[in-house]
Amino acid sequence: METTDTTGWWNCLGCGVEAELAGAEHVGCEVPCPDCGAAMTQWRQWETAA
Repeated sequence: METTDTTGWWNCLGCGVEAELAGAEHVGCEVPCPDCGAAMTQWRQWETAA
């Protein structure tokens, strides 16, 4: 059986930090920036074979 993992690139609108977060549990959620605490937005998402 083949499964996939979802990974996405997130961008902070407050300070411009970028982060790669694995897992579909972040999709549709507000993710705080680790540097300034502002909300991050997802700008790319892809699935990889696990």
